[in-house]
Amino acid sequence: MMSNPQAIPLEVPVRRKRNPRGSLNKEVILAEAFRLCREENLDELSMPKLAKRLGVGVTSLYWYFHTKDELLQAMLAQVSDEFLQALPDHSGLTWDEHFRRYFTDMRRIFLANDVISDFLVMYTHVSMIAPGGYFMSRLNREVGILMDAGLSPQDATRGYQAMSTYTTGTVQKIRQVRLRGENPNLKMFPVDDLPVMSAIGAEYPNLLLTSEFWHRTYSTDVDYEFGLNRIIEGLRSLIP
Repeated sequence: MMSNPQAIPLEVPVRRKRNPRGSLNKEVILAEAFRLCREENLDELSMPKLAKRLGVGVTSLYWYFHTKDELLQAMLAQVSDEFLQALPDHSGLTWDEHFRRYFTDMRRIFLANDVISDFLVMYTHVSMIAPGGYFMSRLNREVGILMDAGLSPQDATRGYQAMSTYTTGTVQKIRQVRLRGENPNLKMFPVDDLPVMSAIGAEYPNLLLTSEFWHRTYSTDVDYEFGLNRIIEGLRSLIP
């Protein structure tokens, strides 16, 4: 039987074009690893998946990065550099205004870049703070600003930790909601649904009175600013 020239051929899976010999290097691998993380997320990064995207055998990657952890450390170095370059200096401000802007900008950077957030906030198994680590100089400077303001070394350390933990905690809440494909700014209670709100009010009157202020993440910009300002006010009360 003669074939029909108008027949639609069956779909054949398109094989990803392999990289030309000699074109693979650390920069190419890192660029594709970051692309994978942006398109999916850091949890999905694996050496076999990365090799497939690059069109090479997985063993080829190990010539450049002997383990996945070694690849992650190289990515962390690049992410850390990008983060520190994006974080404004805030020189010349009073200590309280400095830290209000410092942590607000830190949060803004994390929320605007999921890859930076995943590396520096979500995944604590990747070491960031260590002797000779990426953030030691900046950390040394920031705690010095608190001590210059009059806080004791102990209060300066715990004050910085409180602001940092609070900031990254709000980022985690929002990132987790985003990963589920939900809107982090949605309110917790359906304030426009009167029957539901009436039922809530009958059993939980305090929640009814405060319902307009609750959000799913507890972490809207307004919520965050309120909490950060209270921490700063608390630190101010410790200065002689």
